[in-house]
Amino acid sequence: MPRCLHIFDSGFQCIGEALDPTDFCEAHQKVVAFESDRLVDSIWRKTLLRFVALVLLLMFLIPLFYTLRDLYFGPPVKAQEVW
Repeated sequence: MPRCLHIFDSGFQCIGEALDPTDFCEAHQKVVAFESDRLVDSIWRKTLLRFVALVLLLMFLIPLFYTLRDLYFGPPVKAQEVW
């Protein structure tokens, strides 16, 4: 029989025999209740996250725009005389 696929925190593998459909032993086979109602995001949360993303994007793009504009489209710098 194959060994259980559970890995302990110490890094060692469980020595129990695995069940065929799950590849875990009886001690490490857990059934977790799945609630699909909590996974649905509300429209307000999506709107708020998109607004925050837009504000953060503008916070980074506006200074970048002014930096590039000053570098490439600013008035030319006069040549300095070499002593």
